[in-house]
Amino acid sequence: MSVYKSSDRASMFRRLAGLVKAYADRSYAFPFVAVLITGAIWGVTLQHIQHKGEEARSTAAATSSQLAGAFAAHIAKTVHDADVAVRWVKYEYERSPATFRLADYRHRGLVSADTALQVTIVDAAGSVVQTTTPAARSVNLSDRQHFRVHETGDIGLYISQPVVGRVSSQWSLQFTRRLNHPDGSFAGIVVVSEDPDFLTDGFYNLEGLGLHGMLAVLSDNGYLLSRLAGGELTSQRGPPATAFSSMVGVNGASVKDPVDGVQRYVSYRHLSGYPVSVVAGVSADDALAQYRHSRLLYFTIASVLSLVLLGSAAWQLIVTRRFRKQAETDSLTGLPNRHLMLQTVRHRICDEEPGRLALLYIDLDNFKAINDTLGHKVGDELLRNVAFRLGECAAPGDVLARIGGDEFAYLLSDERALDHAEMIANDIVQAFRRVFVIRGDDYTINVSIGISLHKQSDETEFGLLTKADMAMYAAKERGRNGEESRFHVYTPELSTRAHSLLEQQQALQYAIINREFFVLYQPIVSLNGTLRGVEALARWRHPHKGMLMPDQFIPLAESTGLIVQLGESLLQQACREFQAWQETAGSRIFLSVNVSPRQLLRGGLSHTIRQCLNDNLMDPDALQLEMTETAMLSGSRDLRLRLQDIRRLGVKVVLDDFGTGQSSLSNLVSQTVDGIKIDRQFIEMAPGQQTAAALIESLEKLTRDVGLSLVIEGVETREQAAWLSRFKEVSVQGNFYARPAPLTELTPILKSGS
Repeated sequence: MSVYKSSDRASMFRRLAGLVKAYADRSYAFPFVAVLITGAIWGVTLQHIQHKGEEARSTAAATSSQLAGAFAAHIAKTVHDADVAVRWVKYEYERSPATFRLADYRHRGLVSADTALQVTIVDAAGSVVQTTTPAARSVNLSDRQHFRVHETGDIGLYISQPVVGRVSSQWSLQFTRRLNHPDGSFAGIVVVSEDPDFLTDGFYNLEGLGLHGMLAVLSDNGYLLSRLAGGELTSQRGPPATAFSSMVGVNGASVKDPVDGVQRYVSYRHLSGYPVSVVAGVSADDALAQYRHSRLLYFTIASVLSLVLLGSAAWQLIVTRRFRKQAETDSLTGLPNRHLMLQTVRHRICDEEPGRLALLYIDLDNFKAINDTLGHKVGDELLRNVAFRLGECAAPGDVLARIGGDEFAYLLSDERALDHAEMIANDIVQAFRRVFVIRGDDYTINVSIGISLHKQSDETEFGLLTKADMAMYAAKERGRNGEESRFHVYTPELSTRAHSLLEQQQALQYAIINREFFVLYQPIVSLNGTLRGVEALARWRHPHKGMLMPDQFIPLAESTGLIVQLGESLLQQACREFQAWQETAGSRIFLSVNVSPRQLLRGGLSHTIRQCLNDNLMDPDALQLEMTETAMLSGSRDLRLRLQDIRRLGVKVVLDDFGTGQSSLSNLVSQTVDGIKIDRQFIEMAPGQQTAAALIESLEKLTRDVGLSLVIEGVETREQAAWLSRFKEVSVQGNFYARPAPLTELTPILKSGS
């Protein structure tokens, strides 16, 4: 990026630097001491906080380890009690299957563990043959996993995942062992059912878990047996044991719980002799709450002391730097802003001889489209890249500034200022032929550059900037309205042209106010001559030039933005005259009015249409708007919404001059328009050119099939009319049928209908 260094300002900056240095020698003593004291405060504070944190985390880890050990002992006893009951029933049954009766042992209190829900004996076919549950219904368990695992051999004690017991109808864990016949063959299983919640809820030291602690019992077979977290028992169908893989083998480690996402200090234990493991954890929030409160207090005290020490010392320096930067620097690009650039130009004009100073006005041609489409964040990033690339082209001693949204200025002093300016402008044009890469996407930006040379000693900075601005717009026109980068040097003819354009604009504005514009109407008819509608065509009754056609004033109205005001006035006039005329004639046809793309993009068109319909009591179905492909193909969301608002009023939308732009058939099938109007150049070629004829025939069939209206304009000869007679549903328009005329002259046609 260029750094501004002219001789006079360099001298001023050196004097200013000397004053700042002299002031700094006296003013930085206290800030320096304040920084040292602040550093010492924070050093002690952070060291103390670190020590307290390590102590709190160590305590939490030890707590989880102790809880895990106690919980493992609790589960070991519970599983052991259940297994003792299973083994005893197994032994007694295998010793005498024929005489074994569970009911007898149950009454004597010999078959139930402390937590058992029921004891059941299942035969080799899976049928329940004996159970401690009174009046139990007959069920078959051959499809249960805890039955099938024993069919192939003796696997010892098996603990099932939580299931709803078919005998007890309660959630339970099934502790099972295989029953054998005397010959060792499979005789069935013995089942002791336990309440899964008792494994965790029955732990004697639940208070030690805190508010958000967690207990879990996992089976080596890959499923969760029981879980208690935050004082709440979780669903019986919990996640698989693999979900707790991050906790396996840990002892006092901080782990994020896979079920509820709570960070806990967790310890893991595996039971010796049983396929079961346990996990116990205390919440990090609970365990570290006191430490975090103390840490916040220490930070607050240290921060307050730091602010008191550093605030007063830094205040003057911060405020001074901030205001100077805001006053003279563009916050987005870091370049000098418009204020500093104008000051610099003023000083240079006073110090330099005429002919030694040149100003370049640089405008980004297609930046607005990118900024509106992709958003301001991308636009800002692109502007920063543009500023950097412009800085690469800058020469030492020159000044580059951002003076507007997408406008930059470049000031240089040289013996051959014009040659230097043209060289810099050419370098910028060449630099902008390279694409800009923003967030992985390529963007092409063109520039238009205007160059003005300081030639008059009494010229002001504003005059020099205005001339550069005029030259920039001339460059934009030479570059085909921003399609390529160009530069242009100011000449007096540009001022003359600007004054002429201003006069034309004033004349157009006066003509709108003075109602010099009027409307002629050209019939739109069927091929058999039946009148279907009229198109409103604008004319200017110029006080000196006579009647002017649209091509003599519409481009000026478009470029100046007056087309919006003119379009609204003509729409109101056409609706008013048409409705009054139609009521007199007593016939129903439609009125077609052209709408400029700028009217549609500006917004408010639907309000104007609604007002015209209401003021004239006009049927919305009698009004249709003709819009060019340029407006329809912009594809913006706002445009589509505005079109929808217009069509909701009942007004039809027709695509005008179809085939002259980037024609999009998607508009014809997406219900965006109600009809199309083929440009006159196709009918001029159709009778003698096969391609044009084939296109019209295809469009006629397409619009008929999708339910759109089709108007062919520009029918000027009998030959063209005869050629079009092959079609049935199309409408035609042209001087062969009727020339544009006031409505009063069309009354006979309206009354006759032909």
